[in-house]
Amino acid sequence: MRSGLHPELDALASLPVPLSTVLAGDYGVVAMLPFLLVWALPTVLAFALLIAALKASGLLELVCAGLHPLVRPLGLHGRDLAPFVMGYGCNVPAIIKTRACSACTRNQAVGAIAFGSACSYQLGATGAVFAATGHAWMTALFVLYLLATTVLYTAATRRGRTPRTLDPAARRVFVTRPAPAAVWREATATVRQFATRAMPIFVAICLLASLLQALGALDTLADALAPVMRVFGLPGDASLGVVLASVRKDGLLIFGEGDLATHLSALQLLTAVYLAGVLLPCLVTSLTIARELSPRQALRIIGRQAAFATLFTLALAWGGHVLMTAGL
Repeated sequence: MRSGLHPELDALASLPVPLSTVLAGDYGVVAMLPFLLVWALPTVLAFALLIAALKASGLLELVCAGLHPLVRPLGLHGRDLAPFVMGYGCNVPAIIKTRACSACTRNQAVGAIAFGSACSYQLGATGAVFAATGHAWMTALFVLYLLATTVLYTAATRRGRTPRTLDPAARRVFVTRPAPAAVWREATATVRQFATRAMPIFVAICLLASLLQALGALDTLADALAPVMRVFGLPGDASLGVVLASVRKDGLLIFGEGDLATHLSALQLLTAVYLAGVLLPCLVTSLTIARELSPRQALRIIGRQAAFATLFTLALAWGGHVLMTAGL
């Protein structure tokens, strides 16, 4: 990935140490830029177009109505699926959209979105990491495991009952050919949000990681969290990606660059990306949950998510290890 930037990186590496580290180090802005432009941005655009087409055609509402009997055992309503799918663009508007959900299922819907509705930034970063490390096929495996654990999580945290059937108005859904202009307008709005919100934070994460590396703080952090990471079969320096992804999901791009990219096995990479992506909602999502529900309810949802994410990651790490040892 860096081969096309070798001349520029070599030139930047000759600058004074703090500046060269920030720009061309393992986590430098220039060194990490291809992840954002080559891998993450196309994924965001493709998913934005898909979601926009589903919404504009009315097909999304039709699918939600048809799946109501299947999601009812999870404590969800058919309408809850619409904001869940919207969360694959961004969790924040999806959580706000749950205002239209049934009062008895709203908390459940918010929890499901925070846990398993991987936003376009997270999906873009996940695909970028797997593709850059030669494991592009693992993106599908990640999505399948995420969906499976989301179902288990939602079922285990179910509270109360949901109606057996949808109201008659919800069944009268009309599907139409999506207007290209409407699809493009919706998709470009998502990409614009990516450019104005994700890219500045991506640069900030690179700067923070580079400065921490230059100060030797990364080694200190890795040593401090190494015992925790070893529980998941991961090296201590994997802690940086987990910490950064807890602030912003595209922080897990760290796993695709530097020493981590070469030292992690395929199973370790999948484990690290899953843990970083699911352990906690991003900071903006957490604040939105607190504003929409209450700080107390937000803490309950976040704590519950962290506990289940830890269990599911342990199952992935050690279950995968057992299967690999058995030659399956």
